[in-house]
Amino acid sequence: MSKDSDGGSVRQRKGKAQPKDVAADRPEAETGTPTAIGTPRNGSSTPTMVTQATMVTQATLEKQLVIRQPVKRVKRRRWFVAGIAIGVVTAVATILYVNPTQNTHINRMQEVLGDFDVSTLLPDSLLPDDFVQDISRLLAPDKTTPGPANRSTGEFEPALTLVEEEGLAKKHNVILVPGIISSGLESWSTSSCSRPYFRQRLWGTSTMFKAILLDKECWVQHMMLDKKTGLDPPEIKLRAAQGLDAADYFITGYWIWGKAIENLAALGYDSNDMALASYDWRLSYHDLERRDQYFSRLQSQIEMALRASNRKSVLVTHSMGSQVVQYFMKWVESAQGGNGGAQWVDRHIEAIVNLAGSPLGVPKTLASLLSGEQRETVQPLASYLLDHFMNRKELARIFRSWTGLPSLLPKGGNAIWGDLNGAPDDPISNNTGVNTLADPGGNDTASPPAAVSYGGQIRFDDERSSSMNNQTMEDSLQLLFNALDKDELRLMQRDYSFGVFRTQQEMDARRDDHRVWTNPLQHQLPNAPNLTIYCLYGHGATTERAYYYTADTASMDDLHDETGTPALRIDRTHRAHVSNVDIGIVNGEGDGTVPLLSLGYMCADAWRKPLFNPHGVRIVTREFLHNPLAVFKDIRGGAEAADHINILGNRDVTADMLRIVAGKGHLVQDRFTSNIREYARRINIP
Repeated sequence: MSKDSDGGSVRQRKGKAQPKDVAADRPEAETGTPTAIGTPRNGSSTPTMVTQATMVTQATLEKQLVIRQPVKRVKRRRWFVAGIAIGVVTAVATILYVNPTQNTHINRMQEVLGDFDVSTLLPDSLLPDDFVQDISRLLAPDKTTPGPANRSTGEFEPALTLVEEEGLAKKHNVILVPGIISSGLESWSTSSCSRPYFRQRLWGTSTMFKAILLDKECWVQHMMLDKKTGLDPPEIKLRAAQGLDAADYFITGYWIWGKAIENLAALGYDSNDMALASYDWRLSYHDLERRDQYFSRLQSQIEMALRASNRKSVLVTHSMGSQVVQYFMKWVESAQGGNGGAQWVDRHIEAIVNLAGSPLGVPKTLASLLSGEQRETVQPLASYLLDHFMNRKELARIFRSWTGLPSLLPKGGNAIWGDLNGAPDDPISNNTGVNTLADPGGNDTASPPAAVSYGGQIRFDDERSSSMNNQTMEDSLQLLFNALDKDELRLMQRDYSFGVFRTQQEMDARRDDHRVWTNPLQHQLPNAPNLTIYCLYGHGATTERAYYYTADTASMDDLHDETGTPALRIDRTHRAHVSNVDIGIVNGEGDGTVPLLSLGYMCADAWRKPLFNPHGVRIVTREFLHNPLAVFKDIRGGAEAADHINILGNRDVTADMLRIVAGKGHLVQDRFTSNIREYARRINIP
């Protein structure tokens, strides 16, 4: 575009040269009115001498400039927008394909698009109207009126129905304790890299996604902990966001605690009697108190609530939050911690409601730390970005710096998770009631394919790894310890213990050892006979239980290559001879994240035994079969979804939680719908 002496400009058609006299600038071209042929640029009325042919040529070209060019640009714009729309739909379909269990959890797309009609942006000839309108309906929110008739959750249901039909009202103070990665983390650093993100969330909200995509190095610096201290690196300060909005939504439209908070509000709760105890989940529990005084603050909050209302508190936990509260109950009564004494829990806590709790850990945590393959150890939306923009070396460095992550490593060793001869939760034939297993060596050719045992936590069956033996859970943990550097191993051994105590003498000897407070198989429930622990969890979703691995090295003694990338990795070879293996992952029962053994064994069995529950704490177990709607009906699964995250929106689970906080916990009784009690009978722990 060139300017004349009066500052005007004229558009030129791209890709086609213009005659020299036509290329002259004309101010009126911007408004679509061509300058009169032969009129000087200074605006005088003296005509220039041009031939008739030139005048015709100019007129024709200017007609093209003024009329035809805008039409072409409109078409280009429409095709450009159409491309964006098609790209969005393709991205949604792609994510749905790679993660069918979780249904991608991209509810944000519904909120963002709302009533947005994609068909208005597309050229009429691009797609049939019916198809485009179907896509619009898929991406738009469900307009179904909430209420008991359609068993919806959200829009203050089922609370409004329970208030009317059962007379529920608020009673006990409520403290919500989120799981790993649920709490938003915001930057308080003022270094040059940090300044653009001051008081913005680098975990949670769209800022996180922007930082990963556009400023990855700075984001990694903030998210990693110092490998020497387990705390903040120099000049970096990341802290848990505070308040109810710290974990109500991960990003706009993607609820975590949002539906639970809505329902509690319908019972009469507000910020005076309901709180969310967010925390920096990257830290070990020991360091949560050392850096943030997290447990001291939680103790004070519960004590203040009792003084203000003369009512005890109900702690509602999710996932890793159940372990945080287990640790807190031991910490608060210990002279090495809160020094509240043996009766503190009984005086201050009415009930603990564990939603999808993981007291015995999660096998996928082992894969995250061992080979940097997170497979949604982190929140699904975040995991998609991490998978596509970071390699295994980067992920392993980040995960191993998070001293809180090992709290989710499997506990109980072979006694819980089995050995090479079999596992307590090995598949049971519906017809015979006995295990139906493939040949452990991988040579089974039966039809239909049988299942492989879960007792081999890590298996090797490729030629490259022919010298390596299959590993039990205890072997696999030792494999991880060998792969860690000395600082990573030192911090893990400082903070955690993964075994089993079988006698009272063992319990007494390590009563004040904070390492066993993270392991329910190595400590006892508090002296709180008036306390009730509710375990509410889902099952029936495909869940990672064990793995096939391959090695990039010939020796177990060399678990990293020269670049620092873990030398062990999941072997994604297809194995048609076994029915429960998919791209190297041995799938079992659970809620899509936590295996059934971890979800249910303590609640269904161990906490009902004197060794682990000597004071008679009431234990209630409620199981919910994962029964999601089709994705096109509800992308989060609907009111009967019971997978690990969406259970926070499950209607029946929410109803049970509301009854408990309203003082009607006696209505919530045991309900078993899985094989967990059969599996528990196979575990030899007194």
